Amino acid sequence: MPVSSKQAEPEVVERPRSLQTLRERKFEFRSLVPLDLRCCNRRQIRAYFENTYDFNEHLFSGLTDEQYIYKCPDRLRLPLIFYFGHTASLYVNKLVLAGLIDKRVNRHFETLFETGVDEMSWDDTENYRLGGCFKWPSVTKVMEYRHAVREMIYAFLDQEPLDLPITSDHPWWSLFMGMEHERIHFETSSVLFRQLPVRFLKRPENWKYAPLSMDEPAGPNEFVCVPSGKVTMGKPRKFPSYGWDNEYGNLDVDVPEFEANKYLVTNREFLEFVKEGGYQRQDLWTEEGWKWIKFRQATHPTFWVCDEGCQSGCGGDLASYSHCNLAREGQNGTAVENGTAVENGTAVENGTAVENGAAESNGAEERNLEHKFKYRAIFDVLEMPWDWPVDVNYHEAKAFCTWKGPQYRLPTEAEHHRMRGNVPPSEDPQCDPVYDADRLANINLKFGSSSPVNMYPPNSMGFHDTFGNVWEWCEDQFNGLPGFKTDYLYEDYSSPFFDGRHTMIMGASFISTGAAASRFVRSTFRRHFFQHCGFRLVRSPDSAHDPTPVRLCRAEVFVLG
Repeated sequence: MPVSSKQAEPEVVERPRSLQTLRERKFEFRSLVPLDLRCCNRRQIRAYFENTYDFNEHLFSGLTDEQYIYKCPDRLRLPLIFYFGHTASLYVNKLVLAGLIDKRVNRHFETLFETGVDEMSWDDTENYRLGGCFKWPSVTKVMEYRHAVREMIYAFLDQEPLDLPITSDHPWWSLFMGMEHERIHFETSSVLFRQLPVRFLKRPENWKYAPLSMDEPAGPNEFVCVPSGKVTMGKPRKFPSYGWDNEYGNLDVDVPEFEANKYLVTNREFLEFVKEGGYQRQDLWTEEGWKWIKFRQATHPTFWVCDEGCQSGCGGDLASYSHCNLAREGQNGTAVENGTAVENGTAVENGTAVENGAAESNGAEERNLEHKFKYRAIFDVLEMPWDWPVDVNYHEAKAFCTWKGPQYRLPTEAEHHRMRGNVPPSEDPQCDPVYDADRLANINLKFGSSSPVNMYPPNSMGFHDTFGNVWEWCEDQFNGLPGFKTDYLYEDYSSPFFDGRHTMIMGASFISTGAAASRFVRSTFRRHFFQHCGFRLVRSPDSAHDPTPVRLCRAEVFVLG
């Protein structure tokens, strides 16, 4: 039976015309949990939409000047203005495709902002579709467009009949697709903000970082033994929340005994790899990984900050920028100690900036590396949080495994499920911890940063942070589960990436919200890609002749268009 559209008078949302007007709004970065699609009402759907839409807009309020929205924080991505318009355009395109609306908001924008880039390798030409010289619309025009889309959604919610439950063949699925898509881009855009010069940014009000450390240090990262057992992967079709097409299907896996680190690998642990020249040793890297090293000229994790002018990988007129210039950045940015902003100029210790990574002219002895590095959070440079998990790409994680010894590797997707505990999937929302607002995990934006790996207690299996803090790289390449079917509303969401070039990441991060914070999420990125992503070590016991198989794809690369 259709749900009545009679609701309390909604609050009028003022039309924003600049990023400054967004900064003037009061906003709490508190994420709502996904809705139960069996029994949600219009008021709840509107609240979830507003929460989603406002999250993304208030991230962009962290830019101190509108000119910075046209910058390319990563030479392999588009300028930030694209992502600001992209998430709004998808609502319109999917609602049109589902037959729920027949009038577009702005056909030009819904074409311009429709599809982003997924570079085929780490050395693709910057902005290959646009030649690097495209004239983007003004911020005012894009903000007016976003406001018009917001008003269209409000009108839709007031007028369109709502029949429950909302399932994957229900036209309203398209609206939830738009909301969960925007939440994904809230997270991925935050990574791009993290790559911008810190002087371009100001941390929004109510954005809170986690403590740099606990009263007691994390201590040794011991291995925990996981006995053999069976896991079931795949989201039940009747589970009452939105899911992406790759989450559905079913696969039972018998997982042999294995051992894994109880903590994610920390910045302190990874420092030893850097100290021992891990970035200079070709023998530790895969062929693809070493090509990336030579291309990027990496000498440490990208979100570590030193004063040696290391290449940062930005694009456009930021191509020569390096965030590894603490003296310069300290003049314009904000250093943070113990989660609290302090005066400028504290970002440099025991040294000065070295132009273009050259050695110090006086030939002084190498400084203590523990004092050399700071840490780049989304909006600030912090004192190095040694007990936070290290953020690395797949190549760096695999090189660390090789450096530790031939018996070490990353977990498989099935092993990650074993580490989570013994709650089998079901159609009951209680089986998904995303619905537990009080769960002890750094997820759903409890903090605006990673947190110490020992901040929250271990789960029933003895592991910390199997959900939240940072994503975890796995060995498996992105794949579909048995029974996989593409979603007609978004046919190119998953299957183009079953190409052997995308690797699985599991567990979500501190900034994952909505469906991305669910137990059922299966995400992926290219192996050179940066995300709020880390790893933990896994090893099979000597007696294990048949470790858990790794799921690999051997398919031709599909290029959209």
